[in-house]
Amino acid sequence: MKIKTLTLSLLIAATGSAWAESEPYSDRLTGDWGGARTDLAEAGIEVFAYYNTITSSLVSGGIDDDTNFAGDLFAGVQFDLDKILGWDATTFTLTGIERHGSDVTPNVGSQYSVMQLVGGQNTFLYNVTLEKLFADGDIAVKLGRMTATDDFVGSSLYSYSLSNAVNGQIRAVLFDGVMTSYPFPVWGGRVKAKVSEDSSLQVGVFQLTKEMWDREKQGVDFSIDADDGVSLFVQYDWTPEINGKPARFFAGINQTFAFEMDEFNSTDTTDSFTRFYGHADYQVYRESADSDQGLTLFMTFAYTAQDEVAIVPIQSTFGAHYKGLLDSRPEDRTVFFMTYGGFSDEYSDELEAGLMSGVDYEMVFELGHRIQLTEYAYIQPDIQFIKNPGGTGDIDDAIVVGAQIGFSF
Repeated sequence: MKIKTLTLSLLIAATGSAWAESEPYSDRLTGDWGGARTDLAEAGIEVFAYYNTITSSLVSGGIDDDTNFAGDLFAGVQFDLDKILGWDATTFTLTGIERHGSDVTPNVGSQYSVMQLVGGQNTFLYNVTLEKLFADGDIAVKLGRMTATDDFVGSSLYSYSLSNAVNGQIRAVLFDGVMTSYPFPVWGGRVKAKVSEDSSLQVGVFQLTKEMWDREKQGVDFSIDADDGVSLFVQYDWTPEINGKPARFFAGINQTFAFEMDEFNSTDTTDSFTRFYGHADYQVYRESADSDQGLTLFMTFAYTAQDEVAIVPIQSTFGAHYKGLLDSRPEDRTVFFMTYGGFSDEYSDELEAGLMSGVDYEMVFELGHRIQLTEYAYIQPDIQFIKNPGGTGDIDDAIVVGAQIGFSF
């Protein structure tokens, strides 16, 4: 299954391929700070920062051609309280986010954002969490300021997409408006328990408020009001090896309580909501037994029967992820994603009642190649094709080209 493409290899050969870790923090742009970073880590203080940018252009279809840039800085510090205070297996994490830039999605006219770094463009205090391990690490309890997206409905395979149809979490779950998400923190807690050597169960409870998506709050609204609701997540993970190759399966449910959601095309509200979701991935091809290079396929599915409040009741994504497709580039990633989102009939009726076009479905196809320039830097050219943007049939199918660049500091 190896593909040897001479032209592409020549273009990127100068960036190098694999590297040996020669010193601590060689995977960070700023390195070890002359040994100070290692000293801090040994004292129980770990500092980190990541910066990612996307530049995207709508080059065909949609509403009107456009080019935009967006960036996201995520930085923080984690304190090992065992080393600092003698609190066994306890960590305190403090993080912040700075988001800037704008989106081409309004000009595409799509439901799914084509630039995953857009949303909550502002500066936020994000994680303020305390996590404690019990039973030799088999049980982990985390409390504080956080979101459900920190622990639920996600896979590292999604992070290679520039589209919010895939990147982060299964997007339909977020469209419901009751899954708390980056960069908007709320009060919450999560308990994760090891069930067996290759399985775990986690339960999370998160605050729901009417103002939780207000970016002007900047993550510092610590209030708890009597009319706040609760979002409950339960997720089971299974990570077996099948024929000597890794796999992951997870299934979960999001259930809300005491939080009113406006129903489409009605004056009524719903105060209880249920969403189911699942994921499966498997490395179908491995280049050698002692290598992680090869092809991984995955599929996701999300469903709710409550289309009176869910914009996209049903969504599914298929993805293919090849690490080391080119012989000379073992750390590069070649990715493909295909997402289908089916709009709610009730939502469509509401649009038509407002003298707008009804909606049925939207699809997003994406192809990208991440070039790992160094251990701490990458660039990923990418192209997206959006079929039936917005689901109305009134907007031409769109093509968006772009690139994401990222650094670990």
